[in-house]
Amino acid sequence: MRYSKTLIALSISLVLSACGSSNKTEPSIDVPIVPGKKVLTLVTPESDATLVEDLPISLYVDYPEGEQTIDAVTSIDLNGSELHILQAGKEYGYIKIAPEGQSYHASPLNNNDANAATDLERLDNLIWFISADNTLHQFNLDDNSSQSWALADDKILTELALDEENPNHVWLYDQANHELVYFNATDETSTEFKLVGEHAITGVALAEEQLLILANSNEDYMVMVYDAQGTEVEHTQSWYLSGFAGQQFNDLELEPEEGRIVLSTPDTENNITLVADKNAMLGDGPLEDDTELEPVKQFDLDDTIAQPSGLWSQQDGSWLLLTDQAEVFFLDSDFKLVERHKIEFNSLNCSQGCTEAVVGVADGFYVLADTGLVGHFNKTDDGYQLSKEFRLNITDENDHPYSYSGLGYDGTTGDFFTVPDQLGEDEQDVLLILNSDFTLKEKHSIGYTGEADGSINEYDAQGVSYSDGFVYVVSEKFTKVLKLNLSGEIVEVIELDSEDVFEPSDIVVRDDQFYITGDHENDQPVPPITQFNIEKE
Repeated sequence: MRYSKTLIALSISLVLSACGSSNKTEPSIDVPIVPGKKVLTLVTPESDATLVEDLPISLYVDYPEGEQTIDAVTSIDLNGSELHILQAGKEYGYIKIAPEGQSYHASPLNNNDANAATDLERLDNLIWFISADNTLHQFNLDDNSSQSWALADDKILTELALDEENPNHVWLYDQANHELVYFNATDETSTEFKLVGEHAITGVALAEEQLLILANSNEDYMVMVYDAQGTEVEHTQSWYLSGFAGQQFNDLELEPEEGRIVLSTPDTENNITLVADKNAMLGDGPLEDDTELEPVKQFDLDDTIAQPSGLWSQQDGSWLLLTDQAEVFFLDSDFKLVERHKIEFNSLNCSQGCTEAVVGVADGFYVLADTGLVGHFNKTDDGYQLSKEFRLNITDENDHPYSYSGLGYDGTTGDFFTVPDQLGEDEQDVLLILNSDFTLKEKHSIGYTGEADGSINEYDAQGVSYSDGFVYVVSEKFTKVLKLNLSGEIVEVIELDSEDVFEPSDIVVRDDQFYITGDHENDQPVPPITQFNIEKE
């Protein structure tokens, strides 16, 4: 069950094919005939086709001692588990992506021209780059040798993308003539595509025959996807970028296995972002619904609260609310603000995006981070201070550590419950039952005895709640609530209307009522907490 919170395990399906939600409507414009050249139309998205921020990657990057902050991104290039980053005139380096986190490392290039490039990509030991003129360059890291190819004098090359399926073939954007060029460096031949549409091109990427174009028109940024088999190119989908008012974007990359898109900006901070097509997360899901939730009431939250990630119901009817900013808000029974406390771990710098769940107890509360670190916080004269840390040292069948988004608790036994986020539909999802010291008590594969139209592992686990012998999991994908018995079997699938809560982030089940909180984008107000009844037949 996987959707969001670490780059290596993010699983968003962007439907990069010419079916389903693909946009095949061509704009009503004249397509010119250009002798000796092909023509490619830049297809503007439909108004409801949007990509939104799913993870601000740069906020999660650790910097080992001596490394400089990423603050001047020129271009990005994804190579396996490394996101290579050029900061022209500053340095070249990469973010190492691993299950335990992301860390940045400089990787100096012994080539002044490459260090000052406009766009740059690496394939094996070769660095390919351009510098806003008519020349394509190649630099060999093994022997420091160089090679270059001069195209026509009237060209200004500003974007490139390597075709790894066809060695020595490169896609180039010619800004001066508003053209894409598919260049064969072996025989120095090229195919030129005249672009139709008044868009500024700021990024080009290619992965497994998917050609992505990052474009800007009237200050609206958009991503267009084309199926590219050699010089045969056909549009499949387009999206607007939503929720990034005033931001500029200068490059993009596609991770082909999960269809993940990474964007970069020239900003000094928050400059590398993962985006998702939220509408692609909707649908019926692999299991038929047994019942549905009926909204009863909505509770507006204080304006000081942003990006809720965890919710907990106290014994006296009041509430705890955790946010991505590592803040715990104490709310009264009507969700009105009472107290606000900033929390800090000892072994984790967690100021943005890694705090996922909160559980209240008599002497304070527990907070779960996505890495499996749990902090026990006790009340002091200065607020709430960390008294002890616990680590969930549990791995999957490949010996990889899990990532977590929710935590349930049984106050009568002291047991905790969680369903880790997994890597995708092929990874077995599990229910973990933990002792009071967060050691593993039981581990059960999640199963379903009925018929399934697809993999049940497609669901994700954004929030977890325990109530009366069952564990409830809220899934952002398909917007469902799954009811599990303590052996991990799905015994009920409950429909949650996405119009009621579009991005569910946690769930509390109390007195047969469901309380669900939602996430939101940076430029949007915090959504209310919604109370639901479960529909009875």
